[in-house]
Amino acid sequence: MISQESDEIKLLFIQEALEKHGEWLCSILVKAIETKKIRRTDALLDSISWGLFVRNGNPGLRFSFFGYGRAVDMAGYKRNKHEVDTMHDIWGMKRNKLKRTSNRWYAKNMYAGYYKLVSKIMYGLGEQEIARFKGILENRKNATI
Repeated sequence: MISQESDEIKLLFIQEALEKHGEWLCSILVKAIETKKIRRTDALLDSISWGLFVRNGNPGLRFSFFGYGRAVDMAGYKRNKHEVDTMHDIWGMKRNKLKRTSNRWYAKNMYAGYYKLVSKIMYGLGEQEIARFKGILENRKNATI
Protein backbone atom coordinates (compact mmCIF):
# COMPACT_ATOMS: atom_id res chain seq x y z
CA MET A 1 0.00 0.00 0.00
CA ILE A 2 2.74 2.47 0.96
CA SER A 3 4.77 1.63 -2.12
CA GLN A 4 1.76 2.04 -4.40
CA GLU A 5 0.90 5.38 -2.76
CA SER A 6 4.52 6.48 -3.09
CA ASP A 7 4.51 5.61 -6.80
CA GLU A 8 1.26 7.52 -7.30
CA ILE A 9 2.72 10.57 -5.55
CA LYS A 10 5.84 10.45 -7.71
CA LEU A 11 3.77 10.07 -10.86
CA LEU A 12 1.54 12.99 -9.89
CA PHE A 13 4.59 15.12 -9.09
CA ILE A 14 6.22 14.35 -12.44
CA GLN A 15 3.00 15.07 -14.35
CA GLU A 16 2.62 18.42 -12.60
CA ALA A 17 6.27 19.32 -13.27
CA LEU A 18 5.86 18.41 -16.96
CA GLU A 19 2.69 20.48 -17.22
CA LYS A 20 4.35 23.55 -15.71
CA HIS A 21 7.39 23.04 -17.93
CA GLY A 22 5.24 22.78 -21.07
CA GLU A 23 3.47 26.05 -20.29
CA TRP A 24 6.76 27.76 -19.46
CA LEU A 25 8.55 26.49 -22.56
CA CYS A 26 5.71 27.50 -24.86
CA SER A 27 5.62 31.02 -23.44
CA ILE A 28 9.41 31.48 -23.44
CA LEU A 29 9.76 30.37 -27.07
CA VAL A 30 6.93 32.66 -28.21
CA LYS A 31 8.54 35.53 -26.33
CA ALA A 32 11.97 34.77 -27.84
CA ILE A 33 10.57 34.74 -31.38
CA GLU A 34 8.75 38.02 -30.82
CA THR A 35 11.68 39.84 -29.21
CA LYS A 36 14.15 38.74 -31.88
CA LYS A 37 11.66 39.78 -34.58
CA ILE A 38 12.34 36.73 -36.74
CA ARG A 39 8.78 35.91 -37.70
CA ARG A 40 7.45 36.57 -41.14
CA THR A 41 3.96 35.25 -40.53
CA ASP A 42 2.13 34.12 -37.43
CA ALA A 43 2.03 30.52 -38.67
CA LEU A 44 5.04 29.50 -36.57
CA LEU A 45 3.69 31.13 -33.41
CA ASP A 46 0.27 29.58 -33.93
CA SER A 47 1.80 26.13 -34.42
CA ILE A 48 3.67 26.04 -31.08
CA SER A 49 1.89 23.56 -28.82
CA TRP A 50 2.53 21.02 -26.11
CA GLY A 51 0.74 18.11 -24.49
CA LEU A 52 1.18 15.45 -21.86
CA PHE A 53 1.12 11.73 -22.61
CA VAL A 54 1.60 8.49 -20.71
CA ARG A 55 3.29 5.52 -22.37
CA ASN A 56 3.76 2.26 -20.48
CA GLY A 57 3.00 4.05 -17.22
CA ASN A 58 5.66 6.71 -17.80
CA PRO A 59 4.56 10.33 -18.27
CA GLY A 60 6.06 12.49 -20.97
CA LEU A 61 5.83 15.90 -22.58
CA ARG A 62 5.27 16.33 -26.31
CA PHE A 63 6.23 19.71 -27.76
CA SER A 64 5.65 20.59 -31.40
CA PHE A 65 5.84 23.39 -33.94
CA PHE A 66 6.26 23.72 -37.69
CA GLY A 67 9.63 22.39 -38.80
CA TYR A 68 10.62 25.36 -40.88
CA GLY A 69 10.95 27.43 -37.72
CA ARG A 70 13.76 25.28 -36.41
CA ALA A 71 15.40 25.23 -39.84
CA VAL A 72 15.41 29.02 -39.70
CA ASP A 73 17.09 28.77 -36.31
CA MET A 74 19.73 26.33 -37.51
CA ALA A 75 20.52 28.38 -40.59
CA GLY A 76 20.72 31.58 -38.57
CA TYR A 77 18.03 33.22 -40.72
CA LYS A 78 20.39 33.52 -43.69
CA ARG A 79 19.45 35.46 -46.74
CA ASN A 80 20.43 34.64 -50.30
CA LYS A 81 24.23 34.87 -50.58
CA HIS A 82 24.11 35.74 -54.26
CA GLU A 83 22.60 39.19 -53.94
CA VAL A 84 23.66 41.68 -56.57
CA ASP A 85 24.98 44.93 -55.11
CA THR A 86 24.82 47.35 -58.04
CA MET A 87 26.12 50.33 -56.05
CA HIS A 88 29.28 48.39 -55.25
CA ASP A 89 29.66 46.97 -58.73
CA ILE A 90 29.21 50.27 -60.57
CA TRP A 91 30.53 52.93 -58.21
CA GLY A 92 32.66 50.92 -55.81
CA MET A 93 30.57 52.06 -52.87
CA LYS A 94 29.92 49.76 -49.96
CA ARG A 95 26.46 49.43 -48.55
CA ASN A 96 26.00 50.45 -44.94
CA LYS A 97 25.35 47.21 -43.11
CA LEU A 98 24.22 46.74 -39.57
CA LYS A 99 25.82 44.06 -37.45
CA ARG A 100 23.84 40.88 -37.44
CA THR A 101 22.33 39.86 -34.17
CA SER A 102 21.88 36.32 -33.03
CA ASN A 103 18.50 34.99 -34.12
CA ARG A 104 18.74 31.67 -32.38
CA TRP A 105 15.54 31.14 -30.45
CA TYR A 106 15.21 27.38 -30.08
CA ALA A 107 18.34 25.67 -28.78
CA LYS A 108 19.22 28.08 -25.98
CA ASN A 109 15.74 28.09 -24.49
CA MET A 110 14.94 24.44 -25.12
CA TYR A 111 18.06 22.95 -23.56
CA ALA A 112 18.31 25.45 -20.69
CA GLY A 113 14.70 24.57 -19.87
CA TYR A 114 15.45 20.86 -20.16
CA TYR A 115 18.11 21.04 -17.47
CA LYS A 116 15.78 23.07 -15.23
CA LEU A 117 13.13 20.36 -15.64
CA VAL A 118 15.57 17.57 -14.82
CA SER A 119 16.75 19.32 -11.66
CA LYS A 120 13.14 20.05 -10.62
CA ILE A 121 12.12 16.42 -11.00
CA MET A 122 15.25 15.06 -9.30
CA TYR A 123 15.37 17.41 -6.32
CA GLY A 124 11.97 19.09 -6.08
CA LEU A 125 9.89 16.56 -4.14
CA GLY A 126 9.94 17.75 -0.54
CA GLU A 127 7.82 17.02 2.52
CA GLN A 128 5.34 19.82 1.77
CA GLU A 129 4.88 18.58 -1.79
CA ILE A 130 4.32 15.01 -0.56
CA ALA A 131 1.66 16.20 1.89
CA ARG A 132 -0.07 18.23 -0.84
CA PHE A 133 -0.08 15.28 -3.25
CA LYS A 134 -1.43 12.96 -0.55
CA GLY A 135 -4.33 15.39 -0.12
CA ILE A 136 -4.96 15.39 -3.87
CA LEU A 137 -4.95 11.58 -3.98
CA GLU A 138 -7.36 11.41 -1.00
CA ASN A 139 -9.71 13.85 -2.74
CA ARG A 140 -9.62 11.71 -5.88
CA LYS A 141 -10.40 8.55 -3.89
CA ASN A 142 -13.28 10.26 -2.07
CA ALA A 143 -14.67 11.59 -5.36
CA THR A 144 -14.74 8.13 -6.95
CA ILE A 145 -16.45 6.50 -3.97
